[in-house]
Amino acid sequence: MADTDSVVSDVKLFIERLKKEMPEVFGGPGENAETESGKVLFQGKLCNAHVHLTPDQEEGIDFTGDTFNIYLQTQEADPNALMEKWLHDKAAEVLKAKTAEWAAKMGVEYNNIVIKDQQTLWASCSAKKNINYTYRIIKMPEAIRDYLIVHELAHLVHMNHGAQYWQLVGQYCPDYKAHRRWLNENRGAVFAKLDLKYTPENEDATPAN
Repeated sequence: MADTDSVVSDVKLFIERLKKEMPEVFGGPGENAETESGKVLFQGKLCNAHVHLTPDQEEGIDFTGDTFNIYLQTQEADPNALMEKWLHDKAAEVLKAKTAEWAAKMGVEYNNIVIKDQQTLWASCSAKKNINYTYRIIKMPEAIRDYLIVHELAHLVHMNHGAQYWQLVGQYCPDYKAHRRWLNENRGAVFAKLDLKYTPENEDATPAN
């Protein structure tokens, strides 16, 4: 039993060390995985979010560039679910387009791209050349997003993290070491739960369209 406990402990330590050494592989909430109420992290910027009750208007989201206006038909509707769907859809649009651009630059080909709600991985590349992304990448600054794309596309050439692999990554992303540190230091912010709610007293702050 003691030997088994020792092995389990060694495995846990190995995984924790790997999380620090390979932050672009492991996601997860980390510490302080709570966000400020009424805020949405999008492309590296913490944006204001206002929730409006508009019974005669279709539910939806309008983004002005620095503020999200979320329109609900009933007070029972969940603005957080609506916002997460918007982020997921935007991630699919941006990540698919940017992956195609980077693949052309790097001279590599992939098969499918799938956008998921992954809780433990930022992204992955399979031997069948399929790439998976967590939609939360859309919350990151563009430079970090592009690094993760390059990271996965480089696996189409080297299915490992050896010296040649990192040389290829560095060719297209010279600041990759700084981006890796960012991932390790900001997991909590990226995985923070949204805290959006309708408050009638704030309705006058940002009128509905």
